[in-house]
Amino acid sequence: MMQHALVLTKNTLSEEEIIKKLQQLNFETLCSADLLDILQQTGTASVLSYFQWVILSESLCDEEVEQLLFQLYGHTLVILRLTESYPSEEEEARWQNLGLTDWLLKTSDFSSMREKINVLQKQLPKGMPAERQILNFPISNNADTSNEQEALMKCLSKTEKKVFENLVEAYPRTDILSRKELCESLWRSGETASNMSQLSCLINKLKRKFEQQGITGETITTLWGRGYKLSDEFYEYWMQCTQQAERIAYYSATN
Repeated sequence: MMQHALVLTKNTLSEEEIIKKLQQLNFETLCSADLLDILQQTGTASVLSYFQWVILSESLCDEEVEQLLFQLYGHTLVILRLTESYPSEEEEARWQNLGLTDWLLKTSDFSSMREKINVLQKQLPKGMPAERQILNFPISNNADTSNEQEALMKCLSKTEKKVFENLVEAYPRTDILSRKELCESLWRSGETASNMSQLSCLINKLKRKFEQQGITGETITTLWGRGYKLSDEFYEYWMQCTQQAERIAYYSATN
């Protein structure tokens, strides 16, 4: 199954060797300096939802890598750093706490890289999709993340908010929430023909309001005969917003 890797660099020509090795390992690989600029300037790029792996070039200094790790926090990604030598145990622990998964030696031969990638693939989060749909989100920097979240929640009615919160809570547990479960959560009378009809209207209203907030693409999936679920991309986006807001609040309180 093909994996997708993004190499972020300041000089695409210097990454030809690593790209060649990744392609031999059946990775569809994009090497980009432009996306690096976009991430550094805006703090986000919707195209990230297409990739499972991000490789940070040795052309990036420590400060730039630290900034990127902060911006990539919350994405379901394996983040590797190209290097000429492995760090000390102390440095390794520090970078991993910041969100770096591991290191790849620039001088590694193909066999060594193959074995390293094989070990890392076994550590991938269960359920990480091999291929991803690109979902468009409003572009903002990290400081605006909590404002986006707040604006989205403010535009929802009390009942719409409850539907959305139920879907968010269900995602890591059962993924899908049945129409019966939602009706029982919303109304004392539970699953009736009238309530089922109202639920369908609520789901459609949620989708429209997401679009009005600049989120286009599939946000809520209807599984006929089973219920509703948040799309993987939208749940990841929402968790990223939540975690970024928490990190910003933490840094504000401690600095």
